[in-house]
This record gives sequence, C-alpha cells and structure tokens, in this order.
Amino acid sequence: MEKKIRVTLPRKIVEILENDIEEFFIKKNTLLNYIYAEKIKENQEKKFIYPYKGETSVIQFNLNKKNLEGYYNFLEENNIQNESEFFREILIEYASLGKKKRECFLFKEIVERINYSIKEKRTIKIVFRDEKNIEVEPYLIESSKLEVMNYLFCYNLREGKWKNYKIKYIKSIYIKNTSFKLRDKEFIDKMKDNFDPFISFGQYIKIKLTTGGKKIFNEIETNRPQVIKIDKDEYILECSHEKAKRYFSFFLDEVEILEPQDLREWFKEKYRKALIKYE
Repeated sequence: MEKKIRVTLPRKIVEILENDIEEFFIKKNTLLNYIYAEKIKENQEKKFIYPYKGETSVIQFNLNKKNLEGYYNFLEENNIQNESEFFREILIEYASLGKKKRECFLFKEIVERINYSIKEKRTIKIVFRDEKNIEVEPYLIESSKLEVMNYLFCYNLREGKWKNYKIKYIKSIYIKNTSFKLRDKEFIDKMKDNFDPFISFGQYIKIKLTTGGKKIFNEIETNRPQVIKIDKDEYILECSHEKAKRYFSFFLDEVEILEPQDLREWFKEKYRKALIKYE
C-alpha cells in the first residue's frame, strides 16, 4: 500500500530536486521518500519560512510502504494538520542546502563509513556504480572551492598513487580489518589546506597565451592552475596533465602548450581531430 503525496513548491525548488535526481542517479520517488525518512529522524519542529513570490510547480510522489508505517501516528504526535505544508517545508529545507551538503546528506551512509575508516585508519574497499572496485587508504573528504561536489582523497593501493574519487560515483564501502599508517603528512596537509581535485602539487607545465587567452584565464576561476611565474606571454603553472586537459579545452585556440612534450602532443592531436571534421 502506498500513499500519494502532492505538493506545490516554488519552481526554483522543483528545479533543484529535478537536477539532483539527474546528478545523483536517483529516482524521484526514492529521493523524496529518503528526504522524508531522514527529516523525521531529526525530531524537531519545522519552522522553516521561505519567502517566495513567483512561479510554482506541483510535484507528486508515492510514500512507500516503509514510510507509511507509523505515518499517521507521526502526524498526530507532531500536531501536523496540513500534510502538504509539512512536505513543502522539508523539501524546501533540503533544497535550500548547498549542493555539496545535499550530496553528503544523500550519501550519508557512505560518508559516515568513510569518516569512520579515516578516524580509525582502516583501509576500505570501494565498489563504484559501474561495479569496478578498488582498495584504498582513505584520508579526506573534501571539495574544491568553486566545484560543487565532494571527493574522497585517498591512496590507491593497487596503483600506488594518490587519487581523488567523486563521492557520487561510489556505490558501497566495505571497511577492512587492515589498518594503515599515515603516508605523507605534509602532502595530506597541503591537500587539506588547498584541495585540488586533480592533485597538481609538484607538477608543472609551461604555456603561451594570446591576449584573448589571458583575459579568459583571468575570468575562468574553476580549476584554474596556480601561476608560478609569468614572462610576457609565457606562463609556468602548477598543473597536472588532467587539469590542463580539462581547463584549457575551453579555449584551445588561445593557448599553446610549450612543455611538457607529451602534453603538447595531446593538444596537437586534439587540434588535428577537430580539423578533420571541417575538411
């Protein structure tokens, strides 16, 4: 048995919910039932006020069997007279969180297991959404200043490398009995103080920018490499290969990669493939 819930919400709130459904690979019914189940655990009176005048939309979902158990007792115990108003408040409260906080809320169990393993210095097995799995030493859950997503910073035991993995791609976490010792406190502290999803510390590239490229470089802040030295049009940047590929792909025609050679060749191949399409 299920109960249909119908709620009128500000259009902006509905858009946030719809974006989260797509971004975090979750069905609408699952998302809204999860929000309800977690919010009633907080056991606090809802006094959330969202001053809004503008376009509204209706969202509908079915309260599942598990949530329906005790639902009417919950309404009575909390003197909730208007079901729609109650759901409006908890959904607005959820949607008003920042995206990084919403992600941690939705992946609460995974985040809690990771934090426990970090505290206890226990290795973990990660199973991803595509069913691939790895074993790592977990060190931090962090997010970059301008990117609205969370990462697990860890040491991949199979590859023998420092890695960042997006939390949203993690399906499950298994905490192993194996403990580990801190590998490189100085490096970990650097990541904590100035988190970089691409782990660029100690990696450098040399580029040449056009006048237009300089303007774009100054404007695009997300994933922008740290400038080490500028000599007229040439820049030395602290930047990993992956970061360079992601960042400079936005304005390929305004930048020339000078060093290292293998990265320069990657961009040349990019240009070559693009040119073929126009011939």
